[in-house]
Amino acid sequence: MRRGWIAAAIAVVVYALVVRTLTPSVFELVDDLVLVTLIAWALVRYVHVGRQAEGRLRTGRRLGALAMGLWVTGLLLHTLGGPLGWSEQIRTASLALFSIPPSVCAVGALLALPVAPPTRIGKIRLLCDGAIIALSLSGLIWMAMGHEWYAERHVGRGAVSLIVLCLILVMVVSIAVLLLVNGQMVWRSALTGLTVGGALVATSMVLEMATTLRGDEWEWGHVLAQLGAVTVAMSAGLPIPTGPARDRGLTTFAAQGLPYFPLLVLGVFALRAQIQHGRLDTVVVGLGTAVVVAILGRQFLTLRMTTSLSNELGAQRARLAHQAYHDPLTGLANRTLFSERLETALLTDLARPALLLVDLDGFKAVNDTRGHATGDQLLVAVAGRLRSAVRATDTVARLGGDEFAVLLPGMSSEADAVAVATVILERVGEPASVGEGGPVTVRASVGIALADDRSTADLLLRDADLALYEAKESGKNRYRVADQELSSSTLGRLRLEEELRGALDAGEFEVHYQPIVELASERITAVEALLRWRHPTRGLLGPGAFLESAETAGLLSAIDGYVLRTACHQVAEWRRHVAPKFVVSVNVCAAHLVDTGLVDEVAAALADADVPAEALMLEVTETALVADLALAARTLRELSDLGVRIALDDFGTGYSSLTYLRTLPIHAIKIDRSFVHDLDGNPTDEAVTRAILGLAETLGLRPVAEGVEGVSQADRLRDLRCGHAQGFLFAKPMPPTEITELLIAPAGPLHTARDTSLAQ
Repeated sequence: MRRGWIAAAIAVVVYALVVRTLTPSVFELVDDLVLVTLIAWALVRYVHVGRQAEGRLRTGRRLGALAMGLWVTGLLLHTLGGPLGWSEQIRTASLALFSIPPSVCAVGALLALPVAPPTRIGKIRLLCDGAIIALSLSGLIWMAMGHEWYAERHVGRGAVSLIVLCLILVMVVSIAVLLLVNGQMVWRSALTGLTVGGALVATSMVLEMATTLRGDEWEWGHVLAQLGAVTVAMSAGLPIPTGPARDRGLTTFAAQGLPYFPLLVLGVFALRAQIQHGRLDTVVVGLGTAVVVAILGRQFLTLRMTTSLSNELGAQRARLAHQAYHDPLTGLANRTLFSERLETALLTDLARPALLLVDLDGFKAVNDTRGHATGDQLLVAVAGRLRSAVRATDTVARLGGDEFAVLLPGMSSEADAVAVATVILERVGEPASVGEGGPVTVRASVGIALADDRSTADLLLRDADLALYEAKESGKNRYRVADQELSSSTLGRLRLEEELRGALDAGEFEVHYQPIVELASERITAVEALLRWRHPTRGLLGPGAFLESAETAGLLSAIDGYVLRTACHQVAEWRRHVAPKFVVSVNVCAAHLVDTGLVDEVAAALADADVPAEALMLEVTETALVADLALAARTLRELSDLGVRIALDDFGTGYSSLTYLRTLPIHAIKIDRSFVHDLDGNPTDEAVTRAILGLAETLGLRPVAEGVEGVSQADRLRDLRCGHAQGFLFAKPMPPTEITELLIAPAGPLHTARDTSLAQ
């Protein structure tokens, strides 16, 4: 771009030198036409870039195009004035008059640019700065040559037009200079071109018209104006950022001080004239008065802007303070403000406060089915209902997500706190018309904690949280009041859940295996994988001590996955070294069975252990099937297609066992221990067991009797032609190394070959 500017400047200078060789009349005509052509080119450029621009930049470039069009009109009138017989003074005066509107448009174009202050006050202050510079420079020009020239020539209205044009042109250049000095580097190229081009045009027009109005002949043509037109035209396409502009006018030190520099020079010359002549020229006094008015206006605007900025900063501080202590969605107090008020209530209230924690039941389902926008609207509606359920002196806060807190200062009575909780449950449970798709209904669980003399904010929050946990565990849509017994029990369960989360990562879980034997030979044909937890302080724990807590904590699927992977690796080792056709049976919980990723997880475990699918049997219960029968059935079919065998655990205890046998790909049934326990003394249990075994034989299923503890039970199962069994009679669950020892031990009745401690 710099090379282009240099080439354009050289071309104009060469043109000026060449065209001066023509006769004066031809030179004047050619010079006017060249200037008109260059301005028309600039006009086309501004129209083109104005269409591509947006916002304030488009407005600025359109005003620039209008200025070019008006300037061309004035030049054409000046050019046509010759053939029409106008005198040179009249032609020049008309050019001055017709140059004032485009100069005004140029001022508007600069003020509309994105680099100018965006506010009205900022624009007016920029105009005042430009006026201060323009009036000061005009005063200097008048003192330097204008006074004597006017006194000698008395050129009248033409001089007035020239003075007005001079003021406006100098203002245009001054505003451009101010924007350039205050601007950033990213837009200085465009502003430099506009400033230099405007200065060249202004200098050319003022010199030409001043010389002509004095009656002298201007011999240099329009070379300065032509250079200016080329510069302005080439600057039209340079990028000007359209992002946020500075809202406080001119902010750099140079931009702040620039308007006063020409005023200082004018003051020095005026003082000198006063000393020399004992008086000041009337025009200088008028211009000086105008400068003072402009300065006063600027200071007034600065005061307005300062006041506006102060008010805005105050409002911003208030907004920030509100945002720091309030939830942005609901407008309720946030955790920070709630904690401060809770601490204050505990320290200052004679009657201790009550604390309620409120958690929405079913909110996640609303988010999942109706979208987060509807969920947000529901939270706002709940916030309003909570406010309406309490006193004006109470504090309602949103702690995060769908959890709210209510602080009831001075409410130490349990009955009063329960009454508030009851109202909250009723109002939250009312249908809410939010979003699309009809009303939404959610419930709430409430935990209540009453402060005493020993209470701290943390302890009160903990007790309310434990009570809330109990309310949810008890069926939701209810309240619970914290007490010592409840807190201890709940805290114990929560600690157990926390320990379980750490146990999985710490490798504290172990997989033990209980043999499944062929009753005819008591040969081990398979094992069932059973989880054990080697607790750091409580020793080895069976699943009954922690599975319920694991389910509550949502850890069952992860634990199932661990057992599955471990069992697959272990059965692979046994098949390679001890028993080539050995099978391991792994239990699958309800949550894992309806997990769409179970099939891929099983396939990955088999592949990672390099063991065939036939080595794995998955045991499912009716409870797991009832959770989502359609999805469970699809998952079981995919697992069966994979080659994995399926066993129905605890068979005979449910209501739909026969339906499952008919519709699901079941390969084995495990007869519940409740039928085996009294098998040798209860005719009913024997009849049921006989029926189950007959059904299994008819359907081609392998029956396995669970919980065999006595020799008589085993003998009776053999009589009933039950093929396989497991229980303490044969072996308790044991580590894999002990299973390996059993597999390589000499053949013989397992319940006599093993130590009697196995049946304990």
